Formats: sequence, C-alpha cells, structure tokens
Amino acid sequence: MDGRPYRDVLAGPTMSGMALQPLSAGELAETPTLFASFMGHVGPGYKTVGQLLTIYRERSRTLLAAEDQADDLRVERFISDMAGGRWKADVVVRIGVFDATVLVIDGIHRAIAYLACSERGLAPKRLPALHVDC
Repeated sequence: MDGRPYRDVLAGPTMSGMALQPLSAGELAETPTLFASFMGHVGPGYKTVGQLLTIYRERSRTLLAAEDQADDLRVERFISDMAGGRWKADVVVRIGVFDATVLVIDGIHRAIAYLACSERGLAPKRLPALHVDC
C-alpha cells in the first residue's frame, strides 16, 4: 500500500480531514474492496476492483436482469455513459480503514466501470477524472 496515494490514511488514528486524491487505473485495479463475494461468486478474502471486473465480465453474460437483485448490471450502463462522454461527474471512490486494511467502501460499481473503460483502451483524458476520497 505504500505506493498508493492514500497510504497516509493508515498513519493517522482517524480519517478526519478527508480529501480527494487522484488515482490511476492501475492503482484502482489493485485496490481491495469490502466485497468478499460479488454476483454469486464467493471466495476467500476481499476482492480487488480488478478481480470484481473479471467476475463481472464472466457473470454479466448469464445473469438476467430479473435475477439481479443487487443491480450489479448497472455497471454496463456506467460503462456506456463513461465511454460515450455522457458521464458528467468525476468518478470518486471512498475508502475506509478496517483493522488497518484500506478498502473501497463506496463507488465500487463506478470503479468497475471506469476500469473496464480503461482496459478497453479509452485514454484517461476521454474518461471522467478518477479520485479516491481519503
């Protein structure tokens, strides 16, 4: 975690004074989330945003909208809006610290969509700005 822009969160006793920090797609891919399971996939430990994207790609092909109680398929709408220039706000993910572990706790579906766009070859300047709230 030392190379991430939010490494200083671990140094302080609280998370007061939250601030937006820029985040790269590579950093985003490696960041763990509070999800240990996603779209019916259960495995050991917290999943990174990159792992969730892999699970999304596999499961979204077979998951019917009527069966999507968590609305995980919204990721596709987010991808379409970001890639099509219709996403007008920055993409902000919020982190929390649990037992000295930094996890993405909010903005996970947006993060998956952003990473999917990046992996499709969309340049960062064509995508919304990516930030972590820490």
